[in-house]
Amino acid sequence: MTTSPDLSGWTVSLDLWGTLIVHGDRTAVTDWRVAEFTRVLDAFGQAKPDPQIRHAVTAADRLALHRQRHDGQQPSVGDLLAGILDPLAVQATAEMLSVLEVVHTHASLRGCPHPIDGAQDALRALVGTGARLVLTSNTLSTSPQVHRQLLDDLELSPFFADMLFSGELGIAKPRPEVFATVAERAHTTPERVVHVGDDWLTDVRGALDAGCRAVQYQPTGRPARPGVLAVAALDQLVDALSVACLSNDADGITRKEDPR
Repeated sequence: MTTSPDLSGWTVSLDLWGTLIVHGDRTAVTDWRVAEFTRVLDAFGQAKPDPQIRHAVTAADRLALHRQRHDGQQPSVGDLLAGILDPLAVQATAEMLSVLEVVHTHASLRGCPHPIDGAQDALRALVGTGARLVLTSNTLSTSPQVHRQLLDDLELSPFFADMLFSGELGIAKPRPEVFATVAERAHTTPERVVHVGDDWLTDVRGALDAGCRAVQYQPTGRPARPGVLAVAALDQLVDALSVACLSNDADGITRKEDPR
């Protein structure tokens, strides 16, 4: 029987989308949002052509995602809706906004997101190491409240001692303040935090720049960047974290090179 490494005193922070769960059918998400925006605008007497609404929705999403990934900006739901409605020259009432907010924040569920293969087993194994598990997720249109409900439905919530969502923090990965908050809420220092995620910019470089350690999840099997630990499957996480946290030269493994 394999003995789990003792990672007591360490905090393991895990990304959500692309690391523990997949988005599912993104086309279905966009189509539903466009259809619902079309229906709502028509109901409030401000009908717009479907192609215009689709363009406004996709353009606003791309801009918000770019600003989040590169600048750590976390827009409010109001800002996200304004990014869609302003180009359409829609004068939204409070009642219309309240309806569109529900549409916008729940749209991702239409893609039927689900756990990546082995996610629950990997989390169970990580809990067995004694590490404190924290979920650290960027949010855009999907609100923190919807995230929590989704995690409950997928039976992932019980594994985490804490959950941090950019929609509640007001800032997003890769901002170092996000990772500092992970450490602060765990009553530890960034040097005792290792973050796991699939995105090089927001997860890996963001964590390393904040003074944490990092493991990249790369299911494509692409070669890891120099100086960064990577796993191709979630069942490799415990071994990788053992190296990242306990190896005498862990600092060298995770920080010796930052190829920007």
